[in-house]
Amino acid sequence: MTQERAFDPIGETASNLGLDHTVVRSVIDEFMLQLHRDLVEYQGMNGDYLGESLPHHLPNQAFFHLLGFLDRFSERYQWEPGTAHEYLARLGSRAAWLPFSHQLQGWVESSHYGRRPRSAEPGENPA
Repeated sequence: MTQERAFDPIGETASNLGLDHTVVRSVIDEFMLQLHRDLVEYQGMNGDYLGESLPHHLPNQAFFHLLGFLDRFSERYQWEPGTAHEYLARLGSRAAWLPFSHQLQGWVESSHYGRRPRSAEPGENPA
């Protein structure tokens, strides 16, 4: 019988690199914010963020594991636009997510892709 390993990516990263947990958490928070923004705003030649831009800005190991994560994720989940909003609503109150919404202000959506308007704010039930 195989024992499942405990999942603590921040703690494990901090331990592996000899860094404080708060430093690792801050780096991950900022990295994910920048990755999200770059994807939203990316224009490029044909809007292929994964193929045209990201591999030039991430270390090979990080890109390899990100693609592996996305591949496994796509196998396991039927993800459609708006699904992230459903998770936010289910996993926390609007007040829990509101402090981060200001970070999206000023972002310019790529002309290659548009976003459907959301039916409700995170933490609220869509009408």
